[in-house]
Amino acid sequence: MVQIYQYAVAALFIESITIFFYFQKKSLLTFQNILFLAILSDVTITTILELSASYIEVHFLDYPLGLLWVLEAFYYTANITFALLFAAYNFSALDVSSRLDVKSKRFLKCAMFIPYFYAVFIVWLGLLLKNHFVTVFLIDPIVGYLRSYNFWFYSFAVAKTYYVLLSFILIIVFRKLISKEKQQITFFYLITILFTSLLQFLHYGLLVESFGMALVTLVYFFFIQKPEELVDSATKTLNSIAFQRFVSHNLCVLSDFSCISIYIDDMIFIANTFGINRQNMLLKSVGSFLMQNFSYQNTFYLNQGCFCVLVKNSEREKIDKAISILQSRFQKAWINDTVELKLYIRLCVICCPQDAESAEEVFDIINMVSTDERYKQSVVFANEIDLKYRKRTIYIEHSMRNGLTENRFDVFYQPIYSSVEKKLIGAEALVRLKDENGKFISPEDFIPIAEKAGAILRIGEYVFESVCLALSQIDIEAYGIKKIDINLSVAQCMQEILAEQILKIQSVYQIPSSIINLEITETAAAHTPEILLKNMQDLSLAGFELSLDDYGSGYSNMNYMLNLPFKMIKIDKFIVWAAFSDKRAEKALAATIKMIKAMGMTVLAEGVETQTQAKWLVKNGCDYLQGFYFSRPIPKKAFLAIMKENKTIEI
Repeated sequence: MVQIYQYAVAALFIESITIFFYFQKKSLLTFQNILFLAILSDVTITTILELSASYIEVHFLDYPLGLLWVLEAFYYTANITFALLFAAYNFSALDVSSRLDVKSKRFLKCAMFIPYFYAVFIVWLGLLLKNHFVTVFLIDPIVGYLRSYNFWFYSFAVAKTYYVLLSFILIIVFRKLISKEKQQITFFYLITILFTSLLQFLHYGLLVESFGMALVTLVYFFFIQKPEELVDSATKTLNSIAFQRFVSHNLCVLSDFSCISIYIDDMIFIANTFGINRQNMLLKSVGSFLMQNFSYQNTFYLNQGCFCVLVKNSEREKIDKAISILQSRFQKAWINDTVELKLYIRLCVICCPQDAESAEEVFDIINMVSTDERYKQSVVFANEIDLKYRKRTIYIEHSMRNGLTENRFDVFYQPIYSSVEKKLIGAEALVRLKDENGKFISPEDFIPIAEKAGAILRIGEYVFESVCLALSQIDIEAYGIKKIDINLSVAQCMQEILAEQILKIQSVYQIPSSIINLEITETAAAHTPEILLKNMQDLSLAGFELSLDDYGSGYSNMNYMLNLPFKMIKIDKFIVWAAFSDKRAEKALAATIKMIKAMGMTVLAEGVETQTQAKWLVKNGCDYLQGFYFSRPIPKKAFLAIMKENKTIEI
């Protein structure tokens, strides 16, 4: 029997290269990485078994027949194991299991293992029986190795093909959720394995199948496995992707561990003072210290000065020891290029799975502690965090995360009454958010979280653009709309390009600038006076009306009204309500309205809920009124319907 070994030898060479690079790159102990190591081991063993069995097939008279039986049985077993492992790896690498429910996962396990156990069973049963009844192959004393070419042999081949086709079905079913690159690599696997297996099936002795197996393993290593993607380039530690995989793997196998996040304060200050390069060198020094004390496998850099180390088990003694190591080192200065810096850290200890049952929950806790002012202490334990507040915050953050792309944000309008015209003349645009179940989340809840998360800029831009779009689609004069008030957040007011962004959107929709009133809070005026003044001057010159929102809510300062180009002052609803329960507050409000009017500005009173309040405010000189007495915030369609039928309202 002629045997062509060249392809199998080449396969062994490719496998050696893959093994070399695999162990050159530091690998994370996750399910996907364990699977790949198993594949790499199996394909190498398969090639060695194939070469050994093929050699003995030619010289079978020189060796015991039992040895050839065992080698062939192990070869067939390793061959079908490769098919199973690669199918499982594709499901893991393409993240299919996370998209399946419990019932589907159970079905998938059965679909994965039943054909495998059947194939292994018939291989080894043939070895035990050594007869023609159940056998995938035969060892004849005269001829040597023979394929059976019977039902059992073909059913074994079908089992191998089944696993290849399983990956093909995976690509077809989940094609919209899988990147094109991963689809192309998976198709390469399918074509290569099917072609080389068929070639060896038709031309026995041409040992090309192991070559195909080695080739796809190498391609998967560099294009799917991508070990370099798990390393942070600046610190040389593992990155957030690796952290997510590692935590998910440990939670999946019900491993007990603790995650200690190390948040370094003032990273922005360090970058601005010493430069990005020196900041990165400093972070690398911190990463090196952590890897020396907690190992490479357990050290991660997430982002913006936040490291994480993992400690096996959640025993308090081990956690206290880890905290002591960290605090002792960070109490000393870090010397980098003759620059001596002392870093101040905050630690958060998360015991898994007690405090968090998923990698996403771990990330949420870390983000909360790093951004929430209430947790600015040296050490915070996750079990001490306000659980109700934490869950509420996580729930809102999840709702905001995809709110814009999933059209769960909307703009409502609360009508504004003019005491001069005695009718509604516009509205204040107010953002609203629905969760995944269609329930509204209060702006008082999600706006502060959006400001901390940095999402408020995109939300503010969405509101302004939504208003401009709505106005561009109607005849403004026909609806009697003379003003729409739009809030600007503190974060927006801190942007030097605020005016530029607003003017750009306004020009796209060709909305008269005079119809838009931009509301600026006292908080923004207090925090960003220079940037705000420049933006306000540009917007005022462009014809926008500017108003001071929530006057009297906390940062009241006469300088804002004197030095900033406001045309209207909106009095906070709590000041209005207080005036009708306290005589001194009533006199103060009357004097405030009179003062604002004397300065040449108009006045809008918020929170008007009764006719008594409305009459008193109009009598004392309020130009505009807004509150539940006239209308609650309503959707655009309802607001336009009210304005279409707008009539005189006598107070």
